[in-house]
Amino acid sequence: MMGKMKGKRVQKLFWFIMIIQLFSIVTSSKMHHARHTPAKDMIGSPVKLHISNHYVVVDNGIVQLTLTNPTGHIYGISYKGIDNLLEKRFLESRRGYWDIMWKLSEDKQSTFDTLFMTNFKVITNDDNKVEVSFTKTWNSNAHHDLPLNIDKRFVMLRGNSGFYSYGKFEHTNEMPQLRLDEGRIAIKLNQNLFHYMVVSDDRQKVMPTNQDISHGKVLRFREAVQITNPSYSKFKNEVEDKYQYSCDMKDVKVHGWICNNPHIGFWVITPSNEFGIGGPMKQDLTSHAGPTSLASFFSGHYTGPQLGVDLQEGEPWKKVFGPVFFYLNSKSDNNNHKTLWEDAKRQMFEETTKWPYDFPESKDYPKANERATVSGRLLVHDSYIKNYPFYAKSAYVGLALPGKVGSWQTETKGYQFWTQSDKDGYFKITGVIPGAYNLYSWVPGVIGDYKYNPTFTITQGSEFYLGDLVYNPPRNGPTLWEIGIPDRTAAEFFVPDPLPSLTNHALINTTQKFRQYGLWDRYTDLYPNEDLVYRVGVSNYTKDWFYAHVTRRTENNKYIPTTWQILFVLSTVDSIGTYTLHIALASATNSHLLGRINDPYRPRPHFQTQALGKSNAIARHGIHGLYSLFTFQIPGYELQIGENIIYLKQARGGSPFNGVMYDYIRFEGPPR
Repeated sequence: MMGKMKGKRVQKLFWFIMIIQLFSIVTSSKMHHARHTPAKDMIGSPVKLHISNHYVVVDNGIVQLTLTNPTGHIYGISYKGIDNLLEKRFLESRRGYWDIMWKLSEDKQSTFDTLFMTNFKVITNDDNKVEVSFTKTWNSNAHHDLPLNIDKRFVMLRGNSGFYSYGKFEHTNEMPQLRLDEGRIAIKLNQNLFHYMVVSDDRQKVMPTNQDISHGKVLRFREAVQITNPSYSKFKNEVEDKYQYSCDMKDVKVHGWICNNPHIGFWVITPSNEFGIGGPMKQDLTSHAGPTSLASFFSGHYTGPQLGVDLQEGEPWKKVFGPVFFYLNSKSDNNNHKTLWEDAKRQMFEETTKWPYDFPESKDYPKANERATVSGRLLVHDSYIKNYPFYAKSAYVGLALPGKVGSWQTETKGYQFWTQSDKDGYFKITGVIPGAYNLYSWVPGVIGDYKYNPTFTITQGSEFYLGDLVYNPPRNGPTLWEIGIPDRTAAEFFVPDPLPSLTNHALINTTQKFRQYGLWDRYTDLYPNEDLVYRVGVSNYTKDWFYAHVTRRTENNKYIPTTWQILFVLSTVDSIGTYTLHIALASATNSHLLGRINDPYRPRPHFQTQALGKSNAIARHGIHGLYSLFTFQIPGYELQIGENIIYLKQARGGSPFNGVMYDYIRFEGPPR
């Protein structure tokens, strides 16, 4: 009897195990998931490398990558029975490629270069990994040769549903002066396959075709097109502009495209921005109509030309960009695009947690044990808010090359490492590449920039604990009134609806409403004759303060300067005291800000800025560019008991895109 019972238990256990195994096989077969450096017993086909005179093919049984030999362009990507996901009608050098914009000192214009390499080398070739290198060395005797040594690499791992690419740029002491304006990887997908684009949870849609765009009406700049003869009636009068899909670098770790038949996704995953420029809020392009996907490394978008890489004659410089992961997934579920997008986000989180990667073979890419950690706690001391230092909650804390306060915004040559503090101000920056750094920070809700003054050198494997650091933000007296939130954007201010005829419907119900086209002209619609007037204590900045201080369009289509008024009441005035006006700008483009108090016709303004900015954030549908803070002293005798008026004039006309975006304005009384 006991033997029979035992036999039945064994049978039940056997079938239970079989069911679990079958369930595991079925669920794993529904979706390809990427893996990192494989263990020796990892399942999946071995990675194979095939080399011919013209092509290099890497194949792991899931994805097949074909590269041109020796130029190092991406000729083809095969997946799920599709022989090439890239646009085959394009030249081999314009399907998938690294590109830069560069200029020598004697050049009048920049050169667009898709980086034709001259040498090919196998770095690693085994069952678990293939890494190949395409290099180019500067030829001093060649005419107008790019003065950089470049190493482009591609890596494929066993069991991985995708491939990686990273590269090294090097400028040596023998090379001439060089300006780099832009650097990225561009992927041009098959136009007949990929129609649905995803940039974020709330920015995704079926996209117009290249033909729709080429037959459309070009608006104020060539990137912005109104669809007039669409292949799909829903696109009629839609505005399409690649800048509408830009993102802050801190928010753009994954984006890409989806094909309906077969149901597959192609995704660009950037797990770290340590090789980026301009800090976590630098904006850049992502995916856009084409279908095109980009991995952006550096550019002047939303900031201006100061974010190029300027290398002097003989200046040594070396930097590794990437790796970036190009991920492919599939699902047979009646074209539920959300499934592919959610899996792409899952993969992005997996890649992020494994940074720095352990598989790149370049000696210039430090592994985890060759990096360092910096930690501490940041406090804010503003005695007009609290009598004691308080926690810098959610502060952005970062390491960048030594420089002035806030210099990280325009730093382009080194690596940057950023994190956010917790609710108690504690921060920990991991994976820091050895070198000399300053620590920088800014705190949401607090104006200005913090810099930890000592320059310190990070060594391999070290752990720096900096203890409690205290930021004393700009403050001269008690707050009498304020407009906005000090968060380095103008997002809290009034953003109008676009004209119905100039709408991108993918942006209607999103947090990115400011990316609609033509919002600058809505100012004239709202204020056709007189400029904005804001009454402190009565007006609401979310409704009554326009998101950008722009020019006004006249009847003959000229754009003239505008003057905004801030009205406020003082019950008392210290005539011998000094008041303070802080104006924090989220962005500026070809602007000149003049301020007058109680007298708009005063020949000389009471305060003014220098000529400001080249961010072009207004035209490119940004809500911020480069941050700047101006502090002006206002003598008490310029004020009066009762109503006062500050006249803010943006004095540069001539273009709809000239103007500033305010981040925050605060008026303080004399010190107590």
